[in-house]
Amino acid sequence: MKIIPVKNYAELSEIASASIVQSVKEKPDLLFCAATGGSPTGMYAHMHQAHTVDRNLFSAMRTIKMDEWGIIPSEHPDSCESYLKKHLLGPLDISEDRYFSFDTNLKDYQAECDRVQAYLDEEGPMDICILGLGKNGHIAFNEPGDYLQAPFHKAILAESTIQHDPALSQGAEPAFGLCVGMEGILQSKKIIFLITGKGKQEAYRTIMEKKITTNCPATFLWMHPNVACYVDQEAI
Repeated sequence: MKIIPVKNYAELSEIASASIVQSVKEKPDLLFCAATGGSPTGMYAHMHQAHTVDRNLFSAMRTIKMDEWGIIPSEHPDSCESYLKKHLLGPLDISEDRYFSFDTNLKDYQAECDRVQAYLDEEGPMDICILGLGKNGHIAFNEPGDYLQAPFHKAILAESTIQHDPALSQGAEPAFGLCVGMEGILQSKKIIFLITGKGKQEAYRTIMEKKITTNCPATFLWMHPNVACYVDQEAI
């Protein structure tokens, strides 16, 4: 993992976007795994700016959603689906045939997980995987624990994660999400890891100890040969 300090969120967003644009120019039909949340929003905005200059830039890029909250429907304004439509799919004109999604409002979660994993096995590995850092060290919904799961899976969410929306914990079962597992993440050809936002200092310090531990899933990124980790100096 290459640590790249940046002055602030604006610089993080601009530099990360430029890296993606270069990769897309080299491989127009690359498979892009899209994270959601505050960390990549500015980066996606810069990608949109690049798209307005060259309308064909992202015309072949394929996208897969990284994760999705359980309980709330896909059309909920706080869902990952809604976020991606607003910040990535719409602005970059990603057509439905180039976007692979999944649904958490199903009775058979395992069948849905198997379907997504089959897609990753057939179309992967992912060319670019976008990751943000959770306050507890999680990446996607791969939460700290005694072990981490390799395939795409249903993940029980930590309390610090569900603070995103109280409605996430009002179902009949513990709050959960569906997400790409550690295998899919670590098999990605390139990972762009964005460390920004409030409350990430402790997790960042743990990462910088360079000790691989399931108590901080993000530490596993030290094992990957091509991780660009952009660190917002204002945030840490």
